[in-house]
Amino acid sequence: MKKEYRLILEEIGQEARRVGVKAWAVGGFARDRFIGKSTKDIDICVEGEPRAIIDFCVREYGAQAKYFKAFGTARVNLACGLKLDFVRCRAEVYAKPAALPQVSPSDLKDDLMRRDFTCNALALSIMPDEFFKEYDLFNSRQAISEGCIEILHDKSFLDDPTRLFRALRFAARFGWPLGKNTEKLFKEAVRERYVDFLSRQRIVNEFVKMLQEKSPYKTLKLADKYGLLDFVFKNLKYNAKLDIFKSVEEKLAWLTLLQGERGGDFASSLLLPKETTALCFELLKWRKAKSAPSRALSAQAVKIIKLYKPSIPPFKLRPLLLKAEDAVNLGFKGGAISGALKKLAKAQYQGKVKNKKAAVSFLKSIKQFGLRG
Repeated sequence: MKKEYRLILEEIGQEARRVGVKAWAVGGFARDRFIGKSTKDIDICVEGEPRAIIDFCVREYGAQAKYFKAFGTARVNLACGLKLDFVRCRAEVYAKPAALPQVSPSDLKDDLMRRDFTCNALALSIMPDEFFKEYDLFNSRQAISEGCIEILHDKSFLDDPTRLFRALRFAARFGWPLGKNTEKLFKEAVRERYVDFLSRQRIVNEFVKMLQEKSPYKTLKLADKYGLLDFVFKNLKYNAKLDIFKSVEEKLAWLTLLQGERGGDFASSLLLPKETTALCFELLKWRKAKSAPSRALSAQAVKIIKLYKPSIPPFKLRPLLLKAEDAVNLGFKGGAISGALKKLAKAQYQGKVKNKKAAVSFLKSIKQFGLRG
């Protein structure tokens, strides 16, 4: 952990004492510190109202604060790159499976109890008189030391089925197995179809988070093993090349191509913004047409196609050599323009037309003899 970050946490702890509240660094930060990993994202849990501490960060560090009233949280971004998520210690009650929890102010024990897994239920005090003292109320150190994923109570997956996805993300990320009881309850949750309690959007959100992992292939393989992947898309095809891509858009596009004739169904089922799936549908259009594209394919599309079909000849990716105005200049009118260009696109894709001069000759042949493409 950078000295600068530690100093900031010390100063926040001093401010917490000054305004009469207690604060802890919890969750992933505490876990990662225990296993020797550093992070710039820190969750800070406050026993009491955290607003004064947030205002202190804005005032002292010129930080930007964003409040999420619906969840009672706030994110503070510091210029040094540190990201602090503040939340008041709270207890959660789930009225029904997969419902958003009803929350109420509480203490540290209740707040740690609401966490997803024991490895994420470790807290480090940032108060001046006990800085970085560990609060391990649920054997978190043991779970981290042994390297296993354990839920905190037997109804955890029923309360929030998104924890099924998160369990496998952590398992794949750290190479940790599910604990014996957790695995038993996981399989029961899949068998009883707890995921069906979630909205489609929440399922997709969790799937996207899987794709954002360092090795999405490893994560999907684990999800496939436990039968969780079918809730995203039945019999989803994937392979190790998924790890080559950096952006979610490219990963989704790759998966879209792998689905073959079901690619359109897969991309449409994700209910994602058009800008996120634009690459998917660009590739689907090219694949279905089996003809030269009317405009140049994006660099991303070309990269993915070449990886998908390494032996594909360059001419199959080249945009149409002539435009509508070229057809008009050659005497085509009305619907004959698009018809002639479609024939040209097919011939070009098949390698029969390789340059602009040949394309002009091809259209002239259509004009003169009604050549069929």
